[in-house]
Parts: sequence; structure tokens; C-alpha cells
Amino acid sequence: MTFLRHLSPLILLLAAACGRGGAGGGGGPAANDAAVSQRVVDYFQKTVTTPGLTFKVTKVEDSEIPDWRKGNLEVSLGQQTQNVAFYVSRDGRYLFRGDAVDLTVDPLKLVRDKIKLDGEPSRGPADAKVTIVEYSDFQCPFCSRVYTTVESQVLKEYGDKVRFVFKNYPLTSIHSWAEDAAVASECGFQQGNDQFWTMYNGLFSKQGEINKDNLAGKAAEIAEAGGLDVAKFKECLEGKKSLDAVKADESEATALGVNSTPTFFVNGRRLSGAQTYEGFKQLIDQELGAKG
Repeated sequence: MTFLRHLSPLILLLAAACGRGGAGGGGGPAANDAAVSQRVVDYFQKTVTTPGLTFKVTKVEDSEIPDWRKGNLEVSLGQQTQNVAFYVSRDGRYLFRGDAVDLTVDPLKLVRDKIKLDGEPSRGPADAKVTIVEYSDFQCPFCSRVYTTVESQVLKEYGDKVRFVFKNYPLTSIHSWAEDAAVASECGFQQGNDQFWTMYNGLFSKQGEINKDNLAGKAAEIAEAGGLDVAKFKECLEGKKSLDAVKADESEATALGVNSTPTFFVNGRRLSGAQTYEGFKQLIDQELGAKG
């Protein structure tokens, strides 16, 4: 079981509404962006009847598919917003929702290329045969559960065969102190890679003791016990000086389609939820076997 970050029901509604699309572009003259945008909004306003939904096309641009353009539809319900990619024929006649797939390109390489590894909190050799990247939330109970699995089984069993990289993805809509904890971990990372892992271990180990009000104090205790420069750490945390790093992780996760925690990528293969050791083992062994 995982926590959903965004309005997934909106996607389901739009998928149902977008089932009819041409196999190729239309043959008429090219339509201008304003006309295309209005047609798209009109279509969804008439076919998706959930009360309170609003639609806005925020972008239309040339795509990688000949005679097709791609755009972004912003779907809002109150304060919540979901971005939906779509393609539209150049004449503005046909539309389909989703992403175009180039079958000549390795899909796992496309995933790996979206993940920044250099300058990120990591353990294990950079040239390890398997790289595991986790997008996680320090307040998420499922993340805490899988933390134990990763630390006590996966990393101990595979040692230098695996590189482990951690990314922050705080679910701020449901977890009141998750972002503050993410900032604290990145404040630790500003003092060094080992200092990040000190904060990581402490925040997950003390998850049951932490709340919004005592997060700063608990984080300072972890920092002090781990030998960090506490004054420097507190200044960073109080000023949220590492928030940009957290936001960068979030943007990267969104680009990868992450919408719940924990989410892992094992050499680009997605693995979601509080996985058992066996779940990790199957993918890791597969990758080790593939690479000899």
C-alpha cells in the first residue's frame, strides 16, 4: 500500500474521455495555438462532467511525431492541480492523451537519463553493476518499513555490487513535517555525504517520536549525536537553505511519473511500495545476471 500524491482520479476520467483519436494527423490546414487550445478545453468541458473541474491548456508546441503537436492540459479541482500531456494533429482535428513512445530507444535508458546521480547522497561504488534510486518521505510509514529492509538486508547482502542513491519526495498534502525533514537531510548533506546518511538513519529511526512541533529539536539532536556542526545545521534548517535541493528531487520524480512513496528504480526498472527483500532480490539478480 502506498500514498498517492496527486489526483489520480482525474487521469482516469481523462483516459476515459480521450479514447477516440485518429491514427495519423488530419489533412486540413494548420490550426493556430489559440484555436487548438479552445477546442481541447471545450471537448473536456463537455465530456468530463465532474463538478468543479476546470481545464486550461498551458502549452502547445511541435512534437517528435510528424504532423502532430504536443501540449499540456492543466486540470484543477479546488486547490489541487494535475498536468496531463496530450498530442493533437496539426490541423487541430484529432487528439490523443499520453506520451509518444520511440520503439528504437531503450526505455530503461530513457528513465536512467532523467535521474541525476552525480552530487547526490549515495552509498556504494559509482561503477557498481546495479544502481538503486529511492524517492522517499521521512514521515511515510511504508518508507520507514522498507528502510529496514534496504538497510538490514539489501545493502548487507549485495555490498559493493550495488550503489544506493536517495532522493527526497515529501508528500506535503498528507504529511505535515515531511518537507522539514527532507530539508534537514539536505542540510546534513551540505556538510558531507556521511552527514547526510547520519540524518537519514536518525530521521527514519526516530520517525515515531517526531512531529511538526519537535522536528527541529529532534533533527538537531541527531545532528549533534552524529558529529555535525550543529550551529551550521540549525542555521540551514531554520532558513530552509536546502529547500531548492528538495524541490529539484521533487521535479525529477514528477518527470519520472512518481506519485507515491516509496518508489525505487533499479537500473531504471521501477519498483513501488514497501517491497520485501525478495522483491529487490529478483530485480537485482536479474540485472547482475544481465551484466555478467
